[in-house]
Formats: sequence, structure tokens, C-alpha cells
Amino acid sequence: MKNDNNNLKDEKSNELRRDLGFFAIVAIIVGQMIGSGIYMTPQGLAELSNPFVSVVAMLITGVGTIFMAISYSRLNKRGAVTGSIIVYTRDAFGDMPAFWVGWCYWCGCWIANGAIAVAAVSYASYFFPVLAGNNMPQFLAVIGILWFYTLLNLRGVKAAGYFNLIMTIIKLLPLLLFIIIAIKGFDSANLYTVSSDKVKGFQTLPVAAAYCLWCYLGFEGATVTAGEAKNENQIGRATIISSFAVMILYIVIVILSAGAMSQGEIANSTSPLADIMHNITGAYWTGAVVSIGGSLCAFGCVGAWILSAGRASYSLASIDLLPKVFMRTDPKNGSPRAALLINGVLMTIVMAIAYFGKEGTVYNFLVMLSVTSFLVFYLFGVSAEMLLTGKDNKGKGIMNYLKKTIFSILGFIYAMYTIYGSGAEYVFSGFLLLLAGIPFFIAIKLGKEDEEIEEFTTNKLE
Repeated sequence: MKNDNNNLKDEKSNELRRDLGFFAIVAIIVGQMIGSGIYMTPQGLAELSNPFVSVVAMLITGVGTIFMAISYSRLNKRGAVTGSIIVYTRDAFGDMPAFWVGWCYWCGCWIANGAIAVAAVSYASYFFPVLAGNNMPQFLAVIGILWFYTLLNLRGVKAAGYFNLIMTIIKLLPLLLFIIIAIKGFDSANLYTVSSDKVKGFQTLPVAAAYCLWCYLGFEGATVTAGEAKNENQIGRATIISSFAVMILYIVIVILSAGAMSQGEIANSTSPLADIMHNITGAYWTGAVVSIGGSLCAFGCVGAWILSAGRASYSLASIDLLPKVFMRTDPKNGSPRAALLINGVLMTIVMAIAYFGKEGTVYNFLVMLSVTSFLVFYLFGVSAEMLLTGKDNKGKGIMNYLKKTIFSILGFIYAMYTIYGSGAEYVFSGFLLLLAGIPFFIAIKLGKEDEEIEEFTTNKLE
């Protein structure tokens, strides 16, 4: 009896606290979605596609994420728990798929954080040239950002959530200024330009849609921290509202960027939004404002992703798919202390490898590798909703099933299309990352069996 009481006490001490209000949830979602990506997206789309296809790609990606957001909000109606997509994937498909989903999401979080932190420091190099390039000052600055947010999250989700809310508000201001200035310099003739003949036509749509997904990563943020929401009924609404608002913002920025400067000029720009503003106004300060905005966007995005990475690993541990050490929480504020510290160490290792890797290729590789990692999470999330809904509505007819799961089915189709658009190289790399988790899964399952045998033997002896 005494042991049972102690176990109950340990479980309660390792529970995450419900400290997130509606606006804090929105801040986490928007904070993850609006990062460094939107500041460089016009350049990438100009290089890969053309203005009309770029707008269609951004729209398809936005609608696809909204379909998946609706699917995830329905999953949360089954009960909001931290890492809900992982938990419900396990309910639907079992331990192995759930492990893969959590593994890929967890890896995607800290892989993406490295690229985002590099972008934050790169934007700051507009004012501090010493931070430009793959050098030791930039490396130390990136590591400093990663550990600042890790330590901030150790103070609890409430403190991190408030900070993300403030950062979200601040980083939207430069984008609003860009919209105002870009409207002034808009010239529809630029919409008919291309950076090269090979990007003419709609054949560039798959790769453009895959590229756009980098901007939308993070819409699932509320489902990962669901167990810490004050009111779980607000999670679905916050996810859908945030996804729709960000989609509108992105489409407006892509259209205005394409209309404010020729595609050839944008494709050759290293800071497209800053160059567009400078081209229209001729003023140095406009570039400075955008550089600050880009740095703040990336800086705030890192914090939101560290928050989700810690919760994803906590969720895996809570269902025995990672060691229980990941469930150790701070007794004062309930933050997953061990998970956050382990994530911090892994991010440091990734960044060390990146800075001593092949110059000029690391950033883009990490970006696309993280995208393919998250697609596993997205695909299984909508699939879990389809299967669990089918079980709940068994015997009610195919039309009833289709009515209940239409958004999940459309989200599944979108995810498959985006995987196709990512290209063979990155899909293969993502597959290798998936397989790399198998030895860890085996070790965890064997350890669990040993614990069960030991517990059975102890009970027999008693």
C-alpha cells in the first residue's frame, strides 16, 4: 500500500501543469509557424517556380494544413493530452507506428531549431558583420540562443508561453510595414516575369508546394502541448484560426513580393523583403527594420519549437516509447526538465556537426530533412483520426464515414502529395532517419519486458 502511494505521488509530481490560456496557445502556434521561412520564401519560390504557381502552391499548402488542423482538433475531442497525435496514433496503430511518429516529430523539432537559429543570427549580421558566415562567433551566438530558450522553458510553460506571446506580437510589426510599403510599389507587370525559362508553367507546382510547407510547420503546436491547456475545448479553435490567419498573411506577402520586384532580382537576393523595401523607398532604415524583424521571427520561433520538442519526448516517455527519464519534471513549475536538457545537448551536437560540415549545404539540408520528418507526423495524425472515427462509426454506412472524415482524407492526400514534391533525395534521407530510431525502440521494448518480468517475480515472491 505504501509503495502504491509513493507511485501515485511520483506520477502526480511528473504531471505537466495546465497553465496555457487561449492567447498563449495561439502564440505558440503562430510563433512556430511564422519564423525565418517567410522572410526567405519569396526568394526560394522565385528560384523554383513562377508567381502564379507560387500563389497556388501557398494556397494549396495553407488549405492542406487547415484540413489537417481540423482533423487534429477532432482528435483532441477524445481528450486533450500532451503529444495527443502520438498518443492517438498508438491507440489506432500500435506501439511501433506511434514511436515512429513521435521519433520523427522529436527529431524534426531539434533539427529545424538549428536551421532557424542560424537564420536568426544571420539576420542580425546586418548590424554585426562579425556574425556573417559559418564562423565561431556565429556558432557561439546560435548555441547561446538555443540554450537561452532551453533555460527559459525550464522555468515552466507559463513563462515560456507569455514570452512567446510578446515575441509573436513584436515580430508581426515588420511584416505589416512591409505590406504597406509593398502595396505602394506594386507593379502587376512583375507578375509575368520568371527567373529562368525552366520555371515556366505548372510543372513546378509539386516542388513549390513542398517548399511552402516549411512556412507552415508548427500549426500542430497546440496538440503537442494539449495537456497543458487550461481549457482543452479551445485547442481546436486556436489551431484552425491561427492556420487560416497565417495562410492569408503568407499569400498576401507572396503576391506583393512578386509584384514589387522582378523574379530574376528576387531569385538573386539574399534578403528579398529587405531588398524590396529598399528598392521601393531607397532608404537604409527599411532594410534595417526587416533585418530586425527576420531576426526576431527566427528568435521567437526557436522558443516555440523547443517547447514542443520537450513535450513530444515527454509524451513518448509517458506511453513507454522513450526512457522514463524524459518524464522527470521540475517540482516547482512542472516543466519536463530532463527532456529539455537532453534536447539542448542534442541541438548543440547537431549545430557542431553543421558548422564543421560542408559549407553552404547544411542549412538547406536541415530544412528539408525537418520537413520530411514532420510529414510522417502529419500523415499518421490524419490516418489515426480516420481509423478511430471508422471504429466509432462502424455499421453506420460509408457515406456517414466519409462525412465524418472528409477533412482527414483531404489532409492525407495533401501530405502524400507534399512527400512526392519533396524529391527523392530528401524522402530517402527522411526514411533513413526513420530507420535510425529502430534500435532505440528495440532497447526500450526489451527494457520494458525486463521490468515486467522483475515485477512479476517480485509479486510471486511476496
